[in-house]
Amino acid sequence: MNEINKPYFLSIINPSGICLFLYSFKEEFDVTEFQLFSGFITAIIKFSEELTEKIGYRKEDGRVPSIPLNLNFEILISYNGPLIGCLVAERKDYDEDMKIFLNEVLNEFLEINGEILKDFNGDIGIFDKFKDEIERIFRKTSIFSYQIPKMRSDQNKRISLKEDFLEVINLIDSKKDIKQISQILKKGVEKIKDMISRLLWLELINLSDKVHDDDVLEPRKDLFQLIRSREIDPEKEKEKYLEEKATEFELLNAIDGFKTVHDLDDDFPNLTSDEIKRILSYYLSQGSFLEKIELYPQLLNIDDKLIEDLPDESLALCYSLENICEGDLSLAEISERIGKPIKEIKIMLNFMGDHVTYTKRPVK
Repeated sequence: MNEINKPYFLSIINPSGICLFLYSFKEEFDVTEFQLFSGFITAIIKFSEELTEKIGYRKEDGRVPSIPLNLNFEILISYNGPLIGCLVAERKDYDEDMKIFLNEVLNEFLEINGEILKDFNGDIGIFDKFKDEIERIFRKTSIFSYQIPKMRSDQNKRISLKEDFLEVINLIDSKKDIKQISQILKKGVEKIKDMISRLLWLELINLSDKVHDDDVLEPRKDLFQLIRSREIDPEKEKEKYLEEKATEFELLNAIDGFKTVHDLDDDFPNLTSDEIKRILSYYLSQGSFLEKIELYPQLLNIDDKLIEDLPDESLALCYSLENICEGDLSLAEISERIGKPIKEIKIMLNFMGDHVTYTKRPVK
């Protein structure tokens, strides 16, 4: 299950290395010492930019995206105009949402304090009021209606909640997704998502794992055993697995470690995209049925007859893939290099069939 992956510290630094704003997400940690790192971080960034410029690249290409502190912690770095944003978190917790959050913080900080920054007199206390915005921005981190909430068993806080929050909590059973809770309570999905985000922030619940269209899932041993037990004695399980459960098992049986979620979406037109993601999210969160992997394609000996009738745009993509797919780049890295979405790349690779081989690596 996904907890709300709170980072440890957030800081906003100006080009001179002055820490303008500092925020701690963990009550037990004192962030004042992090101010000492501001000059260190700007020095590393400046050195990287100058080195990159000297060897002929743009200065901006030398911007450091992150700085590892040790095997467990890393500083994620983002840039906006004259400001540098830093987020310290455990490496296992970094995901796309954290990057979006850090970028959004910088955007709003500039929007709110733009005029102050123009005539900054060195008084960083003037930015303290921005702390009130952090929770609101962090809670905007995307929550999906297919995710399944679960109460945390390790929660000992005594928190007073309004009646509408208690209604939501009473429906949380580790099976119903956010959309289903919304339908039962006859409240809008966005309203329920907002309440769920508040419960996440208070660390009262977890959510099932997020599943994206470009994700590739690998079946694990427990999934094979689950499917096998269904196939050995289907009559015994007849009452337990109704028609909807049978469809669920068909979907699980189709997971082969090569198909993206989008591929599965095409294979099961009778299921909506959110229904597919809900099923995958549930089993992924169990920990022993599925795992996310990355595919590293290698393209060998393209048959000219296979591609001779392709339209020009598809042909261009085919040749681009031939030049870049050597087994050392993931689908995401290839997408970034050639500027094409993973969906289009995977469709073309599927079209080439046996001319493509893949290496698999677990998502870190």
